[in-house]
Amino acid sequence: MAIAYQSDKGPVRPDNQDAVGAFYNRAGDPLVMVADGVGSQKGSKKAAQMVVTALGRAWEQVAINDEQKVKEWLIHQADLANQSILLVGQHDQGISQMATTIVLAVCLHGQVLVANAGDSRAYLLRNGEARLLTFDHTLKNELERQSGEVVDSALPDADSLTRYFGVNKQVDLEWTTVTPEKGDWLYLTSDGFGKVLSIKEQMDFIQPGERRPGNNPILGSVLDISERLSVLTTAAIARNVPDNVTALLVTDMAKSEQPSGQRLAMKSAEVPAKAEEIILKDGLKGRLD
Repeated sequence: MAIAYQSDKGPVRPDNQDAVGAFYNRAGDPLVMVADGVGSQKGSKKAAQMVVTALGRAWEQVAINDEQKVKEWLIHQADLANQSILLVGQHDQGISQMATTIVLAVCLHGQVLVANAGDSRAYLLRNGEARLLTFDHTLKNELERQSGEVVDSALPDADSLTRYFGVNKQVDLEWTTVTPEKGDWLYLTSDGFGKVLSIKEQMDFIQPGERRPGNNPILGSVLDISERLSVLTTAAIARNVPDNVTALLVTDMAKSEQPSGQRLAMKSAEVPAKAEEIILKDGLKGRLD
């Protein structure tokens, strides 16, 4: 299994309100996350970092790998993280409305457990196609799901978020479980890329499962997918993306056993990383900062 991620503030935003991370528990199972601070609320950068750091550090202390127990644990930890955000806001009224979306996945033996709140997404990449695993929690989408009818995009606040961390006392994560097959990749992303690149275009740049021209690293390795994320990020910046852009890839999820080394690469300007970001290749061991 290989994991790599990249985050960039983009050419327009003054700072990066996204957070991303990958953490291993004591059973060797990874928890990967992308959080996107709600840009209209002050302090949302802090909220995104708090959620990723809190969940990640807590995950490192446990050894659970049963699907139902992992889900119950994550629900509890999400509630604790949300309470922490609210407490920080209570002590500083200037950031009392800070909020963040999140999309996360836990890669267990034979199963991938996915959850989200907000409009950060998870995709299963299989046979060159991207299957959306999450639901965008916006007012328009929620109304359409409830009524079964198309809602006019001109509806006031149609794109406003209905689920997130912060502001509200409860966090309602939405869940799905996937059984990975050989060759499947997992793709997590904040909503920034979607503002300038369709998902088809994103896949054209990532080229999951295909060797890129001139690409020397082993297909699906840390170095390989790190390069793919760099190409994707460069393409979004070239289109003057108006938001932060963050993406994470996981490969070889169908393998029954985790490698003894944590094969993880990090490439980001502002990431609240706590897990050991280690790359193991040709005997080289080092931290990517």
